[in-house]
Amino acid sequence: MGEKNLENIISYLNDKLKHKKDYVSFFKELKNECNYNELILIYKFILENSSDIILLDYLIREINSQKDKNCLPFLIDFILRQNNNNDFLNLKVLAIKTISNFKDTSSVTALMYCLNDKNSNYKIRLSAAEALGKIGDKNAFETLGNIACDEKEKSAYVKESAVIALGMLGDKRALKVFNSIINTKQMFLSKFSYLKERIVEAMSKLDLEKDAMALNILKKSLLDPSARVRIGTIETLMNSNISESYDLIYERLKFDDDIEVKKNALVALYNMTDRKILDEVTNGDFCDELKNYAKEIIIEYEENNE
Repeated sequence: MGEKNLENIISYLNDKLKHKKDYVSFFKELKNECNYNELILIYKFILENSSDIILLDYLIREINSQKDKNCLPFLIDFILRQNNNNDFLNLKVLAIKTISNFKDTSSVTALMYCLNDKNSNYKIRLSAAEALGKIGDKNAFETLGNIACDEKEKSAYVKESAVIALGMLGDKRALKVFNSIINTKQMFLSKFSYLKERIVEAMSKLDLEKDAMALNILKKSLLDPSARVRIGTIETLMNSNISESYDLIYERLKFDDDIEVKKNALVALYNMTDRKILDEVTNGDFCDELKNYAKEIIIEYEENNE
């Protein structure tokens, strides 16, 4: 390529793009013909100047496969660039997901900016929340907590993503956020059930042992009008180290009015102990559908232990 300056690189790149057959071969040729420093300059130039959606898509995927942190600043600049073209929406989402795979805390500030930008498309914002959770930097806690609790937040998807990210951070301060959400006056909203599902799911990633607030949230969730919330809570209790878990799940097995909740409770209790709970249901005062379900599990259990 001659001298390693930007002018020569741009000339080389434009000539390559003019005669390209496809982008797969294009990037292979770049890697064969350019040294590392030249490649980095080319990637930077394309991200800063190209409007070719397909080229940019290939490049971001190429950077993701290489996991070269020298490309990270270019991706951060890319997601922060003001561009109202809808074609760039999916590219920015892809770039954010690629950034999250680096798990580098230097990207946290930019991701928090994307999350807080309420004029931005919700897909970018929820991708930013997911990325913050994946990176796991607790400096993002306040931003995620504020989004999760914001009753004026229009996007339920963004709130749900923020809740999931809080769980991924593994910071027990999240319980205060979850408790605040559970106790809001949004209980009548059907969409709020999905948020509560995400809360009990996020709680499964926290250490809940001997935590009174966690126990209180889960007890409320076991009585939630939504069967999906109750089922999610049973799963969280099953995987927790809360000493009261068995008894709380057993109550749902006995007294819940939804058969799917009862079935999930039965499976959870079976996983927590052994076949005794199956025999108890089969021979006890339970509905026929639940008894038959217990028998199916027993058959499967016996086949697996032959």
